[in-house]
Amino acid sequence: MMTIFGASRARPSMGVLSALAGSLIFAASAHAATAQSVPPELPAETLTVTSLADAPSTRVYVADVAISHIVDGRIRVFDATQGRFLGMISTGFAGNFTLSAKADELYVATTYYSRGTRGERTDVLEVHDTRHLAPKFEVQLPPRRAQALNYRGLVRATGSGRFVLVQNATPATSITVVDLVARQVVNEIQTPGCWGTLPAANGNRFAMLCGDGKVATVTLSEQGQVTDRQVSEKLFDADTDAWFHHAEQVGDRYWFVSFLGQLTELDLSGPVARVVRQQALVNAADRKAGWRPGGYQNFAVDPGGRWLVAGMHPKGAEGSHKSPAAQLWVFDLQSGQRVAKYPGKATASLTFSRNGERLQALDGMTGAMNVWRWQGKGKLTHLTTVAKAGEAALHIESHD
Repeated sequence: MMTIFGASRARPSMGVLSALAGSLIFAASAHAATAQSVPPELPAETLTVTSLADAPSTRVYVADVAISHIVDGRIRVFDATQGRFLGMISTGFAGNFTLSAKADELYVATTYYSRGTRGERTDVLEVHDTRHLAPKFEVQLPPRRAQALNYRGLVRATGSGRFVLVQNATPATSITVVDLVARQVVNEIQTPGCWGTLPAANGNRFAMLCGDGKVATVTLSEQGQVTDRQVSEKLFDADTDAWFHHAEQVGDRYWFVSFLGQLTELDLSGPVARVVRQQALVNAADRKAGWRPGGYQNFAVDPGGRWLVAGMHPKGAEGSHKSPAAQLWVFDLQSGQRVAKYPGKATASLTFSRNGERLQALDGMTGAMNVWRWQGKGKLTHLTTVAKAGEAALHIESHD
């Protein structure tokens, strides 16, 4: 028996047709809704470089060694009066920096590795334009640059502006001399037992602190070669009361503070460093309470050389010299008297603006930046606070 299929075609029911029509209407509506909800295509982005020419000159440069990811250091630039972030310069692996005398150029001595944290090492001096925060040129350095936390004396320009001096450590110490005109390294000066660069106000002379308590002074020719090297008498005892490496400069006047609070002013204008005056920042009562200076860039002198502000902490002891400030003490250097005290705000680094109108500080505990209006005679008025100016920010310089 054979059964034949397909002899007739069944008609769809009205229910099926209604469902199909509903599905088509729903799909069309959904498509229309989707088409209406899709925003128009965004225009392609174009990278540009802007200028800080119209930004206020009241700005500061905050070096952050970014110690938890040290290959990625940076300098953040802020408007000091408003706390507004203006821009950033990369400083590579533990880079150190300095500004030119006119603050139109910024010099960064740093290191890069071909594999980030390892591989072939390249040391360079990078020259940046502070108007655009952009690199102008670089000079390759001998691979001996001191890879150290941010300190002012590790990279400095000479008073003539012709040379930049870069501290080396292998751990043997030396100074690389970079000619900014020729854009090349012209000398490496061996400096056994001495550290840092303290340029004279004019010419190509610089001094260094030495571990035996003396100050070495080196004079360079116009070609960057050593023409004279002399050493002072012993000025401090590093075993009993060492000097902080940080120094404040006004012309050829340099101030140093010791771990126990002794202030010394030197004249570095000549071929041999000369002591001008000394005074104690702590009196008998202060000393009994253990008050001592502490921090990194731990005191500041105003551009007129009249006022000094120091970060101080109580109950000081061996090893407490990097402790942030419990108080800020203000001294009149003319009379030698302390004229004011302020809350320390955990300050580890201090600097005056170049025009003497502001005092700027970095909090060593939180990375905050605090700025005060300086009104002379020891009076400070709070201007602004940046809650997080850096992760491990220890060095601050002022543009104006």
